[in-house]
Amino acid sequence: MMHASGYGSTWHARLAPKTHRFKYRSAMLYLDLDHLDDFAGSTLRINRRGALSFRTHRHLCDDQDPSGDEARTFVRSQLTIDVSGSVKLLTNPHCFGIGFNPLSVYFLHQADGSPGALIYEVSNTPWNEIHRYVIPYDQVASGEEYWFDKTFHVSPFNPTTQRYVTKVQWPTDGHASIYLGLQDKGAEHLMFEAGLTLDLTPYEGRSMKPLFLGLWPQTFLVVGGIYREAFALWRKGLTYHPHP
Repeated sequence: MMHASGYGSTWHARLAPKTHRFKYRSAMLYLDLDHLDDFAGSTLRINRRGALSFRTHRHLCDDQDPSGDEARTFVRSQLTIDVSGSVKLLTNPHCFGIGFNPLSVYFLHQADGSPGALIYEVSNTPWNEIHRYVIPYDQVASGEEYWFDKTFHVSPFNPTTQRYVTKVQWPTDGHASIYLGLQDKGAEHLMFEAGLTLDLTPYEGRSMKPLFLGLWPQTFLVVGGIYREAFALWRKGLTYHPHP
């Protein structure tokens, strides 16, 4: 499918030093960055005001001539791999001009359409910074785990001296899932896990319904959830780690 809307759920589980879990429903967009002109005249506005919009300046996508080329260049700066095929981005759209994505995921393909690499685009709040990790697909194929160092401050209750583990279900059959775990360096067990699971259906931007489905707009659901859960962790007495 060229573009899709995704509907499913996100869950977090803190395992140490104290337990804390939550789960909420999620709705996201899965966009082909080389074909954003498909949305001309649609409900989804590209770099224009609207109830739902996609703003390229927050992503690896040129503002004047949007495409997947910036994402391809970013991967090639770190990996020697063919990513000349399509570039798909899983992300939350802006709602009434407001948007925040804790995690957006780029799925880059090889020339023959097979998976090539991923980019995890992580944002933090309230600092509004962005950091990107490149994940070679051959390291997560067949459900394998891939470990990499955490180098970006996200939560004030997690230090940067940790490492991630991830597993991915590539969105080739109408389903997509991302799993992330966190482990303190030197520790034996994970201290945090999170997952995103979505069912994907073709989307042409003609309706806002696939992104709402009885929910509040995702921007407000996500941001509100981040601060609500941070307050809950603070009340449980977790150590605060200031922005470095």
